[in-house]
Amino acid sequence: MKVLYCNPIFFEYRLPFYEELVRLFKGQFYVIYSVNRYDICGKSKFCKQIKEKLKDNAIPFYRDYIFDTYSMSFTMKDIEKGKRIPLTFGLLRTIHKIKPDVLITEGYFQWTPLVLLYSLIYRIPIYMGYERTLHTERNTNRLKIWQRKLFNLFFSGFLVNGQETKKYLESLGVPTSKIHIGGMSADANFLRNAITSMTIEEKKLFKTKYQKNETGLIFLFVGQIVERKGVGLLLQAWRKHHKNHPDDKLLLVGSGNQLNEFRSKYANESSIYLLGKVEYEIVYKFYAIADIFILPTIEDNWSLVVPEAMACGLPIATSIYNGCHPELVHKDENGITFDPYKEDTLISALDYFHHQDLQAMGKKSIELEKDFNTENCARRVYETLNKSLS
Repeated sequence: MKVLYCNPIFFEYRLPFYEELVRLFKGQFYVIYSVNRYDICGKSKFCKQIKEKLKDNAIPFYRDYIFDTYSMSFTMKDIEKGKRIPLTFGLLRTIHKIKPDVLITEGYFQWTPLVLLYSLIYRIPIYMGYERTLHTERNTNRLKIWQRKLFNLFFSGFLVNGQETKKYLESLGVPTSKIHIGGMSADANFLRNAITSMTIEEKKLFKTKYQKNETGLIFLFVGQIVERKGVGLLLQAWRKHHKNHPDDKLLLVGSGNQLNEFRSKYANESSIYLLGKVEYEIVYKFYAIADIFILPTIEDNWSLVVPEAMACGLPIATSIYNGCHPELVHKDENGITFDPYKEDTLISALDYFHHQDLQAMGKKSIELEKDFNTENCARRVYETLNKSLS
């Protein structure tokens, strides 16, 4: 069985997943991707890494262009604004050269209409990799809903991250039997290994940059400093939390269009560190010294930083609007969830960790994350395709 995954753009965390699928399918798993999209987002060097890792199983596609309705050009100036309309030429011919037995596409737009057309012409099964939730799709217009329901009639199955996506697809009328949970894996091996290599002295030295004593807790956020991640709501709640726990520290790693605004607004807050962009090779140091990982997102399909932090042994606090929370955050086992729009629940969540066994919670995080590591996520997809098509 030859499987072709049509995924216009993906990043580092996805490579180990695809490598494992190549191994499981004994070399008969291929990925087609858009070279131009990596050029647009300044990641053209990553195309070389894709070829190095996947070799002949990576199929570059060149005639794919994106029109950005925000900048009204073929460049993307702000990924948080506007719509991106794909203009694709020759995709069907490229797919036909591979002659797949099974197709996998991503989402309802982008390449999906063309990939679906190919599956109908050549009468081969097609699966959709999907990750949206009832919350992220709460404002979807009727035309899109109609289009999705129409497309759903032709899919053999859906490969989803977890229960939240499953609920959304069921709301569109997709039979439960067609929905298969594969999961979304974070490539946490580098972080784990890097943390293990740090000596106790190195950790203490790095920790003293942000915390001079051992009486408080260090909360860590890693992600974009944008409205969607709920950082502004966290910072407002933090001021009240800090009055009760003056030795606690909040470290925020990441850049975004709200970074400078928050740096100015909280410049006099000695407990808050807005660190900006940190190179991936250094991020492990922050995971190593943190006590709790917090993500107050107001809209996320499946935040990969959560299983990443879990793999590093951290308890988790995340919002109910994070699509991964049912699978990954178990109250009183490895963390807690909260509603960032209700400040009292956020403040309670921050205080909660002062009354828990954080070491035990960290161990539970490691245990829970294993079911969503690269090997297990790839295995579930492999088994789903084999069972469905046998």
